[in-house]
Amino acid sequence: MNDQFSSLSLNEGGYDYKFIEEPADSLKCLICLLVVREPQQHGGCGKLFCKSCITKYRRNDCPHCRQPIRASGYQQFGGTIFNDFRSDQEVKSLLVYCMTSCGWQGELRSVKDHEKNKCENNITPCPNDCGITLIRKYLQFHLATECLRRLTSCLKCKQEIQYRDLDNHTVRKCPKRRYTCPHCNEAGVYDERTTTHVRVCPRVKIPCYKCSGTFSRCDESRHPVFCPNEPVQCKYYSIGCAEKPLRKDKSTHEKNAQLHLSLATEEVLRLKKAQFWKNALTFRIKNYKVLELEGNDYSPPFLTSASGYKMCIRVDTGKATHVSVYAYLMKGDNDDSLSWPFTGRVTFELLNQLEDDNHHKETTTFTADSVSSQRVVDGERGGTGRGRTKFISHANLDYNADNNTQYLKDDTLIFRVSAEAPDYKPWLECTNCV
Repeated sequence: MNDQFSSLSLNEGGYDYKFIEEPADSLKCLICLLVVREPQQHGGCGKLFCKSCITKYRRNDCPHCRQPIRASGYQQFGGTIFNDFRSDQEVKSLLVYCMTSCGWQGELRSVKDHEKNKCENNITPCPNDCGITLIRKYLQFHLATECLRRLTSCLKCKQEIQYRDLDNHTVRKCPKRRYTCPHCNEAGVYDERTTTHVRVCPRVKIPCYKCSGTFSRCDESRHPVFCPNEPVQCKYYSIGCAEKPLRKDKSTHEKNAQLHLSLATEEVLRLKKAQFWKNALTFRIKNYKVLELEGNDYSPPFLTSASGYKMCIRVDTGKATHVSVYAYLMKGDNDDSLSWPFTGRVTFELLNQLEDDNHHKETTTFTADSVSSQRVVDGERGGTGRGRTKFISHANLDYNADNNTQYLKDDTLIFRVSAEAPDYKPWLECTNCV
């Protein structure tokens, strides 16, 4: 080829393919001598030239017939050169071999599509934009086993991700990856540990809705014992102080001497006005498990005062769900001088064996119309008693950490019973009676 065409691009000049049949000379460019590309026909001699060749041709006359091919003023082709569409279609219908020797043959017009999309020997970039170019016949193997951007499935979560991201996904992003709860150090699966587990994890810190503090979920039941904003009972509640200051304010509240002196005075007056005398009996119920089988047991007899009513207590543990407690009147030496029927009150207390607080207490009242309030004439004690059938549940006897109580300890229950007799006359008491 002439030097003036040596710098042309691959799309300039004629078609340099291997044709199945040698093309006619009439279809060849007179400048580059190859099969004409985008044929331009000279209006004088009818010869064909490639569009790029005739455009770069440096003379003003046809190389064949020497007739002018440009008008003055360099108006390209000057009307003496025109596009030959018929020859272009004829050229594109010529049969050629693929230049990569892949074995393909077909029309010239199909060469570009074949080279771009089908030729097994052509160089092609990886469609995944991984940066690799390779021969097309190796492309499927590359996509299946080598391409860093090929899609692969995570073995744990089945999510499709690029192969180059698999290690990072497995270690840092996979929802099914191994994960240890930072609160309780219990290992599990990431999505379960960070959703379902975190809602029940005993070591997760949760806020107190009363104070600004936080505590572990497992300490939720114990936090009120320490919470500064938890209402607590005043130590003077026994003399009538019903206020429940916040724990942080309890000390200040209890220093209010005027308030509590007033309450104490009111309580003394109330007791004096009631004119009740109290006499307490403390007794133990041992061998509780045996008693559960036998059903019931009686306390030792006691008097409401030195010259008062004689009574005893019956404890029934044979019920299905609860311990029952009843007070019985007994035949006594003082009955002739007492008022009948008995209309006093009896208070039962099951003692907390851990501290002098949170004793289980209930009171029963004897009424004048009750059979249990009548004087005992026949037998040692009355046929019916007065009390509580469901005094306390069996389930509440054992240790309770929330309020620090344990009523059943060493197979023993401890009761304290006090009686109030409204007609007590202390001036008639006989200390050394004869």
